Amino acid sequence: MKTRSTVLEGIKKINLIERDIKPAPDQVLVKTHSASICLADVQLYRKGYYFHAKRHEKPQYPMFLGHEAGGTVVAVGSRVHEYKEGDRVILMHSPRVSGNITPGGMSDYWVAHPMDVVPVPEEMDMDLASLGETVCPFVSVVFRSGIKLGDTVAVTGANFIGQIIAQGLKKSGALSVTVIDTRDFRLDMAKKLGADNVINSAKVNAYDVAMELTKGKGFDLVAQTAAYVDPTVEEYMNLATNIVKPMGIIVFQGDFLHSITIDNFQRWHHESLDIRSVAFRHYTPQQIQVWTPDCLKVMQHGLIQIKPLVTSTFPLEKVAEAFRLVDEDPDQLKVVLKP
Repeated sequence: MKTRSTVLEGIKKINLIERDIKPAPDQVLVKTHSASICLADVQLYRKGYYFHAKRHEKPQYPMFLGHEAGGTVVAVGSRVHEYKEGDRVILMHSPRVSGNITPGGMSDYWVAHPMDVVPVPEEMDMDLASLGETVCPFVSVVFRSGIKLGDTVAVTGANFIGQIIAQGLKKSGALSVTVIDTRDFRLDMAKKLGADNVINSAKVNAYDVAMELTKGKGFDLVAQTAAYVDPTVEEYMNLATNIVKPMGIIVFQGDFLHSITIDNFQRWHHESLDIRSVAFRHYTPQQIQVWTPDCLKVMQHGLIQIKPLVTSTFPLEKVAEAFRLVDEDPDQLKVVLKP
């Protein structure tokens, strides 16, 4: 079968090529409903590597991009018994299964191991379900955050990650949710989606405002969501360290692609901070199968608003234009590609 696939051939060199594709005996072949661009894809686009530790290694071009996608199974390999033609699935790959972070979902068709896909609930909107790979990890942060009824919460970073987590923490019983970012567009979005307070840290001293809001006590819980290529990663990890109350919780999700310095690191120990790092799918592929159905249920029933966060949609043939937009415009929360 022929498919058009998005390929990265060099720094900021994106092309759509035609290639042959078929499932191996232990793979499913999926027709794409839609795919989306992750900040990890942007890191590859800009740098040619994902982790900072690999910056001295020669980039392994070509890279077939796309790990956020959903679609319908059109064929299965001879050793696959978990899925059949017509099943709707989302790509939820584990690098421990596929061995990479670029399984090629930005294509008309893609292949995956059965452990790298998850079934879509029968009545779920496929536009929504296809965002499952990017939404479910952030819903799981809410599940594992330790939020209690009546907690005061701050979210540092109003990117796509932060928008999901802020909504989830509010729905889970937070007395108030304060969202901090440097972009007014992002903060306006957070306010529309239920945040009680927003702080633009580029315009005011976020620490001072946070202390004023909490009467000097600090927040019960801080979700630090600036990650990947976000330029505020170090600033906001330090801010989270300083605005959480003694014995409070800091939870974070999303890779820090380079080393950071935490100036007040002693607080973690001396004030007994509860530090929680949530990795939804990297540790073991079994986690994917356990957590994803619960996360999809939250999406399916509208407990968190997702579609307002899709800021742009492009046909697959304009994938290069889509990448340029994400690269240049930090207000693009989520960009979707449609074959």
